[in-house]
Amino acid sequence: MALEKLKIKIETSPGLYNDEVEVLFNPNQLTYSRSGGKLNTHGQLIGSDEPTTLSVDLFFDTTILEMLNPLGYYTPKNVEEFTAPIYNLTQKKGTFEPARPSLCQIYWGKQGWFSKKLIFQGFLQQVTKTVTQFLEDGTPVRATLSCTFIEWEDPETTKKEINPIDDPIRIVKQGETLSSIAAEEYNNPALWRIIAETNNLNNPRKIKAGQSLTIPPLN
Repeated sequence: MALEKLKIKIETSPGLYNDEVEVLFNPNQLTYSRSGGKLNTHGQLIGSDEPTTLSVDLFFDTTILEMLNPLGYYTPKNVEEFTAPIYNLTQKKGTFEPARPSLCQIYWGKQGWFSKKLIFQGFLQQVTKTVTQFLEDGTPVRATLSCTFIEWEDPETTKKEINPIDDPIRIVKQGETLSSIAAEEYNNPALWRIIAETNNLNNPRKIKAGQSLTIPPLN
């Protein structure tokens, strides 16, 4: 079985995740943190609405990926080439209104035979880059990114969870698939078959922008 790499899909415009970054090496652990409650000023226990956080260290080492150049010696790549796409996720972009960082969908593993498993959706709140090895000319070749992601969900999706029959009709956007729609609507891309069966889709891969789909509520 081929090694399944952790991938980060990056929001390019509202609701569309067309860019993707694959890590060099899979992390050793994922740390999730969530608050179950808190005390108010009167000492009463109340529910917490703080989002889940995901902490993960991503390791990069281009000396392990050395490639033989035409001169006959090994030249590891600058590790910044691999760390920059993730490190720059903290930057706000003018393509969003108001300007903000891109959202991320983190996938690792499989959900069924074909669907990738969505393990987290949110934004990169903080990242610390530690560079630990350099070539003689100063080129960095080994680094670790310590990342903290904050969970985020579209208020419209939350609204549908509270009232799932509010708007069962959805218009397909450019670049969307049944899996991506199921991930957004149900928070689980593996549930695309429910949408396919409801809409009598003989070939779920051939949906197109502008097509109208009925999104049934989950029982």
